[in-house]
Amino acid sequence: MKPRALWSKRAARVCAAVLFCVGIGPSLARSTEQPSDDAPVVAVEAVEVSGKRIENVEDVKKDFARRPGSNILIEEKQITESRAINLQDVLQFAPGVRFQSRFGADEGQFQIRGTTLRTNYHHRGINILINGIFFGDADGFSDFESIDLMAYERIEVYKGANALRYGANSIGGAINFVPRTGYSASTLQMRMLAGSFGMVSGQVSSGKVSQPFQVGSMSATMDYYISVSGNRQDGFQDNSQQARERINANIGLQLGNHQEIRLYFLQANVAERLPGSLTNEQLFFNRRQAGGISPPGAPPFFACVTNNQTCNWGRYYNLQRIGIAYHNEFAPNQYFEIIPYFSNQYEDHPIYQTLRLHSYNVGGELRYVNSNSLFGKNNSFVMGFQPRYGDQRQDRYVNINGSIGAMTNSFRAKSTYFGAYAEDAFDATKDFTIVVGGRWDYTGRQATVDNYGPAGNPFNPATPSVLTGTQRPLQHFDAISPKLGFVYRTTPTSQVYFNASRAYEAPINIELLSSFNANGSPNTGFLNLDAQRAWQFELGHRGTSADKRYTWDVTVYNLEMQKELLTTIINNTGTFQNANGTRHTGVEAGGAMVLKKGLFAQGGAGREDSLQTRVAYTWSRFKFTDDVRGGGIGGPNVLIAKAGNTVAGAPEHSLNVEMRYDHPAGWWIAPNVEWSMSGFYTDYLNTIKNPSYVVVNLRSGYTINDHWILFAEGRNLTDKTYAGAVVVNDQFNRFANPALGISGFAGVEYKF
Repeated sequence: MKPRALWSKRAARVCAAVLFCVGIGPSLARSTEQPSDDAPVVAVEAVEVSGKRIENVEDVKKDFARRPGSNILIEEKQITESRAINLQDVLQFAPGVRFQSRFGADEGQFQIRGTTLRTNYHHRGINILINGIFFGDADGFSDFESIDLMAYERIEVYKGANALRYGANSIGGAINFVPRTGYSASTLQMRMLAGSFGMVSGQVSSGKVSQPFQVGSMSATMDYYISVSGNRQDGFQDNSQQARERINANIGLQLGNHQEIRLYFLQANVAERLPGSLTNEQLFFNRRQAGGISPPGAPPFFACVTNNQTCNWGRYYNLQRIGIAYHNEFAPNQYFEIIPYFSNQYEDHPIYQTLRLHSYNVGGELRYVNSNSLFGKNNSFVMGFQPRYGDQRQDRYVNINGSIGAMTNSFRAKSTYFGAYAEDAFDATKDFTIVVGGRWDYTGRQATVDNYGPAGNPFNPATPSVLTGTQRPLQHFDAISPKLGFVYRTTPTSQVYFNASRAYEAPINIELLSSFNANGSPNTGFLNLDAQRAWQFELGHRGTSADKRYTWDVTVYNLEMQKELLTTIINNTGTFQNANGTRHTGVEAGGAMVLKKGLFAQGGAGREDSLQTRVAYTWSRFKFTDDVRGGGIGGPNVLIAKAGNTVAGAPEHSLNVEMRYDHPAGWWIAPNVEWSMSGFYTDYLNTIKNPSYVVVNLRSGYTINDHWILFAEGRNLTDKTYAGAVVVNDQFNRFANPALGISGFAGVEYKF
């Protein structure tokens, strides 16, 4: 299957529909603009709609201040002033959070406190939420290719147990994308971006609110938001062409002062070639080449033994997702929500084999919130129940230089999940908040696996499609995870916080259905894997100065991991196994400061220039606390990792610094530096190291008026060669995904 054209006729028709909606007239009301400020903390007034308060940034900040842990809030301005192509563009200054873009696009590795270092493709281990609604497969597998950052007004990152408020059950935490609505969007917004390596990106969006109307005895208001976007790139590496088409929409109906129904819709078409990773030698010899060539002397695993370009390695899929959120404030300061969703996805994935996948997922959440006082004190209670079910069918075929050969494997995997959670935040005094909570999780896995052809060489083009065996494995996991924490307000705008929590994460289908068990025996069902669990302890201090000139958040944490899931090599084949114990310890420090106002332009607030800086520092020390051993050609006791070795995949020290100058005429310029201060290992035996690096970037923009904005960005201005993302513990030492070379991007945005 060939990549789709960026702007298909279907997308063009939708764009035309958006433009038509923009012009349907005065019967639909206004857009809402948010004020900006030079200070790091921006004050935003509350919006009242038919007696119901619409959540805004200030509400979120107040909620964050009551949470016993570190969180990250990415506001609209931070999104729109960036390229907004992938999460790396907006999370650069989020300490403890690391998004490594692969191939320069939006697919990548997402890590919080090192909990997903083993994930070499797509994403698992951190819950993705769309306005609090779970996004992804029922088993926890997901990706970011269908996420269009420009469709969201803010991004909330919850580290560790702080995600419990939304029912997240992952050790790393959760990331919540909050979409624009008719209340927060512009009537018309258009955005265009172009840059190096054939990058072109465009978006058209519209949002409006109707005039109030009657539904029976109730006053009602409707709003809508729709965004149509697409991007394409030729790519930095060979065989890295990519294209995306996305539609994000939501329609809301507010009934009276206390009820709201909102429908969410997402359609994504993704076409991407996969260049593959490189060895260290290949990276520094020619970083733009496609990887995937079998090394000399390697076993004849592949019918396709040339590079990825000849083999047509790629990924092409379409996704549809629908969700409904019903909100009912049935009593003062009390509400419940009913949130069902459905998704359907088809995927064509030629790599070392050709994979054809079809999956659907259904699920939802029942959520109850009570914010009434208790014993005369402020109290907030939330509880919820989450059922999910997923069904995936995958067929595998021999990849013969990009063409489909004989079938080698077929499986159907079913995932069942039930989760229940509760959390209470009680203000024991006006300055001291106690938070207690916990959750119960049950995960079930079932699969039917059909194998074809001789077991000795399933990748041979001459392998006949003859059924050789069927397995019907069944496995389940469950856990109870408590949480206890507190927040103490040291000043009206600063807090000390602490939490201790238990967390749990079950293996996903792809991990369970790998080829070899840790003892070296062939997998005849599910791998003998356990769920990973952890005790997390976190202590920190955050705040804002009284004059709002500087902000800070400093956190110390320790994760005692049991049965951490690792990517390992058994019998020269990549598979998965549990480590007995690992320890993730770290320090996260972030802040922003207005250094000076009125340097060259003076004249009072709003008419003076400013110089400000922001900093993000992360210290990460991830270690094995026990030896890890496995089976294979070397025997049943092969050393995988030694106690005291570093868990591969992340630098111990990293620092990002930006200096920004804003002029009252509307233009700004901001050079920044990304410094991976220490190299880091890419294998568990700690024999191969990704070198340290320093990258210099430059961002700038110009707000012409209320309608027009120009922005530009220069990346890697010194043309540094380095690995932007790594493949942990690759069997052929192909760990490096090259980062972009020197590059530039520029764009324009129009709002009405």
